[in-house]
Amino acid sequence: MNNQRSKLKKIIRSLLEEIISEEEKELSEINTTGNIEGYQTPHAFAGTDEDEHKKRIKDKAEVFDYKSTENEKSNTVKLNEGRSLYHLFRDHPDLTPKQKIGVTMRQVNKNLTEVEKILNVASKFKTENGVSSNSYWKTTRKYLLKLEEKIQKINRKLKELK
Repeated sequence: MNNQRSKLKKIIRSLLEEIISEEEKELSEINTTGNIEGYQTPHAFAGTDEDEHKKRIKDKAEVFDYKSTENEKSNTVKLNEGRSLYHLFRDHPDLTPKQKIGVTMRQVNKNLTEVEKILNVASKFKTENGVSSNSYWKTTRKYLLKLEEKIQKINRKLKELK
């Protein structure tokens, strides 16, 4: 039994050595081209003409609120690292201050409507299944308190805006 095992091991080793030596002969040189510039053939693998390619790129850019122009220098994306949400909001060039506040209030109203819908579903589920408030997890109680605090802060901010 032991003799058969050693013969089998030798056969496997010799086959592996043969395979490895053949691969080494075939792969005598390995080269990478990761550090060279790209090919100067735009749309080489797209299978479309240039006009169709531009339209497709423009459509994709507009989905993400970018605008493409004929001036290639202005087609770059500006990074907003280190800028607060307030500064991005304040410096947005497309809307007047009145429009910014109006659009913001509309968005807040939509979001609060979604929150209200979710709370209605949870309340109905709680009532139907007879879940008592005493049986909540500790984290659920913490979240309820945090939500209550946030709603109070929102209420104060709304009073400031009026």
